Amino acid sequence: MRRWIVGCVVVVVMMLLLSAFAGAQKKVSILWMEYDGLTPDYALNLEKAFEEANPGVDLEIISTPWDLGHDRLISLLAGKEPPDLAVIGTRWLLELLDMDVVEPIEKWVSKDLLNNIDPALMEGKVKGVLYGLPVAAGTRLMYYRSDIIDKAPETFEEMLQIALKIHKPEEKFYAVGMSGKKYVELTEYAYYLFGNGGYFFEILPDGSYGKCTVNDEAGVGALAFMNDLVNKYKVTQPGVTAYRRDELQDLFIAGNLGIFLSGGFTAALLEQRGVTFKWDVAPMPHFEGKPQSTIIITDSIVLFKDSDAKEEAGKFLDFFYSDPWRIQFDKMVGFPPVTKSLANDPFFQKPVYKVMIEQIPNAKGWPLIPEWPECNDIIWDNIVATFLGEKDPKTAMDDAAREIDALRGM
Repeated sequence: MRRWIVGCVVVVVMMLLLSAFAGAQKKVSILWMEYDGLTPDYALNLEKAFEEANPGVDLEIISTPWDLGHDRLISLLAGKEPPDLAVIGTRWLLELLDMDVVEPIEKWVSKDLLNNIDPALMEGKVKGVLYGLPVAAGTRLMYYRSDIIDKAPETFEEMLQIALKIHKPEEKFYAVGMSGKKYVELTEYAYYLFGNGGYFFEILPDGSYGKCTVNDEAGVGALAFMNDLVNKYKVTQPGVTAYRRDELQDLFIAGNLGIFLSGGFTAALLEQRGVTFKWDVAPMPHFEGKPQSTIIITDSIVLFKDSDAKEEAGKFLDFFYSDPWRIQFDKMVGFPPVTKSLANDPFFQKPVYKVMIEQIPNAKGWPLIPEWPECNDIIWDNIVATFLGEKDPKTAMDDAAREIDALRGM
């Protein structure tokens, strides 16, 4: 009887200990954006491996399409249910700082991690304080069918002449891909705007942003050329306002486009899907008489102030940025590595990475202003109106600039 009682006590104590251990587990959640080329298995394997290495932590990776990511994050923050970490477009950072929701990240990660990232990629640093680590960074470039086009065009004017020769809509082969459906990014317009020597705002002497300039000669000229490709020369796929970037990318991968402007992730997908046609990459075209330029895009991981698992979140970042997990991530998403330790890996010596890196000195980034998401939508709405014939390019960009300046109190 006595042994039985002792045995019961031991069992109860063990159950209590197990219960206490389970209750002591820390949960870390991360809002995870779905990059093109990144398989669901990667996130599942990362989650499993991190939990095995950190048995006291329960990691939850919340996968979200990029197009829905900003609004979902803002909704979570508004509902007082923020994740511990989130992948964001770095352009959202000032908006989050205005909301006073992000935590300086430097003290929560190891010095080894910080020293392994090129300082030039730390766009998540504001007024000397680091709020976000770069997840991905890369310039956009041109993809073209090298089995059809002998030499890549250097200018948009050359691109048009090639397009007029290779466009065969009767065979469902379209010369130039054009994204005309509103998306979380405004990259399509940025390609032509930057290639025309333009930008979204005037840059004041102190480095801050002045009035919106999309209605200047460069901005209107960029949209006019885009509209001519669609409605005058008709060398794009039909129904451009139904295509976002990912849908347009599918057209190129299917062999239905001659020229497609995109990022390194497209190369990763082309290789993953084993396309049979020949393709190549080249620097982003520019307009005659204007300097070559393109957009450089960075995404960051941020930590939120209300997190009660900051230490565990920092451990996850150290784990995620280790070579075995970063090299898988970088290969899948098609961006050059952000960590110094992978810079010389043979995989990243391919032409697509060399072109992206060579373009960096002349590349421009998104404006870092709190109102950028709203500005993005305003410009997109006017681009769509132009493609649909509801506005001419000058009127569209005048309307966009006026609304943006009013939004920013200029």
